[in-house]
Amino acid sequence: MKISNRQKYLQPSKLCDFDSSPEIRTKAVELSNGCKTERQKFQRLYSLVKEMPYGIEDWDMVASETLAKGWGMCSGKTNLLVALLRSLGIPARYRVYRINAEVNLWAAVTVEKDLSKRLGSVPSEQDHVDCEVWLGKWLACDPARDTLLERGMTALGIPLKREGIPDASGHVHYTILSNFDDWARQRQSRRMVRQDRAEIFAMVNEQFSRIRALGERKRERSDTRKTT
Repeated sequence: MKISNRQKYLQPSKLCDFDSSPEIRTKAVELSNGCKTERQKFQRLYSLVKEMPYGIEDWDMVASETLAKGWGMCSGKTNLLVALLRSLGIPARYRVYRINAEVNLWAAVTVEKDLSKRLGSVPSEQDHVDCEVWLGKWLACDPARDTLLERGMTALGIPLKREGIPDASGHVHYTILSNFDDWARQRQSRRMVRQDRAEIFAMVNEQFSRIRALGERKRERSDTRKTT
């Protein structure tokens, strides 16, 4: 089976800036060195992006900036993965959908009263962005959370599965985008945190680091058991 409109899933954009950022293609080529198939290349690129620490930031981040700073939110990390894949000629696209708010994770992040007050009440729904890559067929992948964060969440009893919100027919609606620049900018204009964003984001990300530290300790205990 061939992909229709292949070229539109290979194009750069202002946010997916692999055409103007040689660092993106350089990193993609470096990681895919020795790979014999596109699936192997994808796995290398996906692992790189997934293991970048997850953190709250703006929705309309440029791919090259995400690569340079080495961390990001679901939208930023997905955008970087799409840019890396497209730089190697592997079709990739964005998948946007609504999920139920992750109330347990929210509660763990807002343990400090000041942060909880400044963020306000947890929304009932939230947007999520992940990626689809063409490997003979479209395959969905989600690079948002790094493994240490997921281990820390597990240690705290926080579910990892995201719950998509079904429509009236009982199906989750996915918006598929070849270019997500307009969506990201519109979503940024609806950002819940409008004042003191940098300060509040830093406070939230400090809590993610705390959860990640739990994941690191869990990994160390697991490694110890394996060697004894």
